[in-house]
Amino acid sequence: MVQKTGEKNTENKFTVRVLGEDHTVVGDLSRDYLENLAERINTIGEDIARAYPNIPRRQLIRLTLLNLADHCQKAESEKQRLRRELEREKESSEELREEIERLRRDNNELMELLQEVD
Repeated sequence: MVQKTGEKNTENKFTVRVLGEDHTVVGDLSRDYLENLAERINTIGEDIARAYPNIPRRQLIRLTLLNLADHCQKAESEKQRLRRELEREKESSEELREEIERLRRDNNELMELLQEVD
C-alpha cells in the first residue's frame, strides 16, 4: 500500500509498505511506479517466506535483495545482448541496402545494354 504524505517541489513523498514495514520514499516518481516496485519486492519476499516459513527477518531481507539483484543483473545482460543484436541487425540492414543499390545499378546497366541491342 502506498500513501502520499506530502509534496515538495516536483518531488513526491509516499509511505510504502515493504516486507511488512512502512517506509517513507521521497522522489520524482509516481504512485503507480512505487506501487509496482513495492509489489515486486513483496512478491519475491512472500515467495521466499513461503519456501522457508521459519526464516529470520534479516535473512528474508537478504535473500529478497539477492533475488532483486539477480533480476537486475539478468535484465542488464539481456539489454546488452539486445543492443548487440540491434547493432548486428543495423549492420546487416546497411549491407542489404548496399547490395540493393548495387543490384539496381547492375539492372540499369543491363537495361541500357538491352535498349542498345533493340
